[in-house]
Formats: sequence, structure tokens, C-alpha cells
Amino acid sequence: MQILEKYKLFFVDRPFTFPGDKTVNMKTAIHRIDNDFLGYFLSRFKDDESIDEMVSEIDFIISEGFYDPDSCMEIYLDFLTMRYTDTSALFEDIDPEQTHLQEIPFSDLKEILFLWKGFLHTAPFDKADVDKNTEFQYHMTEYESEEEIVSALIKTFHEVDFSLIRTENIGRYRKEFSTAYSKGKNDEFYLTSLYDNNDRMIYEKEENYFNGRSEVIIRKYYFDEQLQYSVELLYDDHGEFSAIEHCNADTPYIYASEMDLIYPGFLSKNPYYKNSDIIP
Repeated sequence: MQILEKYKLFFVDRPFTFPGDKTVNMKTAIHRIDNDFLGYFLSRFKDDESIDEMVSEIDFIISEGFYDPDSCMEIYLDFLTMRYTDTSALFEDIDPEQTHLQEIPFSDLKEILFLWKGFLHTAPFDKADVDKNTEFQYHMTEYESEEEIVSALIKTFHEVDFSLIRTENIGRYRKEFSTAYSKGKNDEFYLTSLYDNNDRMIYEKEENYFNGRSEVIIRKYYFDEQLQYSVELLYDDHGEFSAIEHCNADTPYIYASEMDLIYPGFLSKNPYYKNSDIIP
């Protein structure tokens, strides 16, 4: 544990209470410095696969004796970049000046990652459920004010990223609108989702206005009950169907002009997927 003291890190089970008094524990890494960049970094990786992948990349660089950019990818998060050198991991702020935060030798970073992975597998002392999400999600009630909830969450859990979710029932569908916050600030990232009566997402709209940019992506999801197969459908700026995404490795996209040839009659039989309207 000396490595954690060296880098001013500690790991905690942070309890959160959802509406309805359900309590879960958030596995959180806290870095006791002003910008808490290591805590922020570790708390974004809570599954064995992503941690093991980083360790494997570090081991590969060590075995090769140098860093090859084509073999190991840099990691970009909302406010942080981690890139490799021949012997270390370099953490930089994601601002235009790429402010240097800290350079951590591979041996130290591997030890930190293994300790974090081990902590993620420990049960909390109070036996409460463990939340696997990398951020806290607060489901707002009809009468709650977003400003009041944000103020309360920042005051109590200032170092944790969170999303506010407002739910609306529309006939047999459930609509969710999510607003993301990082370090207490609105990310200007919004997510609108629609779920059917089987609790399956059929519509998703991402809106990203961070740093003055404007990007809107709309997807719809089709699930074939008989074949147990799902596809993602994309839409252009005018709300018209443009392509099916992730069909297979050989044909990652099927464009609108190819639909009648490959899937004859699909859009006429499933008119919901002709355009980006949210409600069927």
C-alpha cells in the first residue's frame, strides 16, 4: 500500500441513496491533490477487461524496449489524456496547451492498477449492492428541481461525475432524458432514450455541445424476435434514414440506397425506422 501513499491515493466505498431509499456503493478512487486526476482516471475503469488491457499494453512496451504508437493507443477522457513513453505513462490535461500533470513509471502504474482491480472485487462492509457504473446516476422525480439536485450532489459528492435522468411515460413507452455533469459542471452532453414495453431501448439521441461544438447523433434499434438479432439504424441531419450500422465485419454499413436490394420491404413493413421521429 506504500505506492498509494506515495501518490496520495486512497480507495473508498462511497454510499449513494437512490430515490426509493435504495442504497448502493460506488467504488471510488480519490487523489488527494487539487485536480484529482488519478482518481478521475481510475474511476473511469471499473471492469477487469479494460484494466487488463492497459497492463498488457505496458508489458508489451517493456518487452519491446520502446513505445510504438501503432501498437498501443493513447487514452482520451473528458478532461485528461494518458499517453505512453518508452518507460512511463504521461498524464496531461486535455486543454489546448496539454498541461503536464505527472509522469508515472510503468512499474508504479502497474502496481496501482492491480491494487485498484483488487479493490473493485472486495465486498463493501455494509453488504450493500455495488454500482458497476463509472458515474452516479440520479433519477429525478416529477417535482424535483434540477438546480437543487445538482447543488446537493456537488456539495455532498463533489469529486464524482454524475448524470441526472428525468423519466416520462408516454403510452406504453418510457422516455428518459439524461444530462451529464463532470466535476460539478454541465458537460453540455444530453441523451434522450425511448424504451418499449419490454424495457428494450429502441431510440437514442446524443447531443454534444461541449466547448461550443454541435454534434447530434440519432440511432434507432431494431430487434428481430425470431432471429434474436439486433441492428442499429442511423439518421442524417434532415431526420431521414441513412444507414444500418455494425451489420458485420465485411459490411460495417448498409446505406439507404442499398436497403431495397439487401433488405427488400424492410422500411415499408417497419415504418417507424423510415425517419428519426421518436414516438412510433
